[in-house]
Amino acid sequence: MYLAGDSSGGNIAHHVAVRAAEEGVEVLGNILLHPLFGGEERTESEERLDGKYFVRIQERDWYWRAYLPEGEDRDHPACNVFGPRARTLEGLNFPKSLVVVAGLDLLQDWQLGYVEGLKKYGHEVKLLYLEKATIGFYFLPNNEHFESLMDEMKSFLQS
Repeated sequence: MYLAGDSSGGNIAHHVAVRAAEEGVEVLGNILLHPLFGGEERTESEERLDGKYFVRIQERDWYWRAYLPEGEDRDHPACNVFGPRARTLEGLNFPKSLVVVAGLDLLQDWQLGYVEGLKKYGHEVKLLYLEKATIGFYFLPNNEHFESLMDEMKSFLQS
């Protein structure tokens, strides 16, 4: 079984993969397309790209307020998966992952941090960083980013 998700679905795919690993359910791979992660600290990309390319940080903050338990902040483990209150992935049989980051996504610093977090705990992860892509680029299949994604996903699924 493979898991996949984009944006908030990428976040959910991560948490399902963690739960599956804890319960001994085999997941062959995890594909996250510009996953929705965050934290209390503002990153350089959040500040630089706020309000550009379809997304404002104010909207992302609203998503987290609507989702997280009342009284919680963005360092909650559901949002900040490698943050101060997160569970460790050390020793967990976590599946190989393909993480796709759009270079014009204001959350890219969190996504790149996610890749580094997986590496830190010794988990196999492949990063596809598309410098000039916006979120949702794969909904318009007539672009070079779409082709890169399809090639990378095919390779990932066959590995």
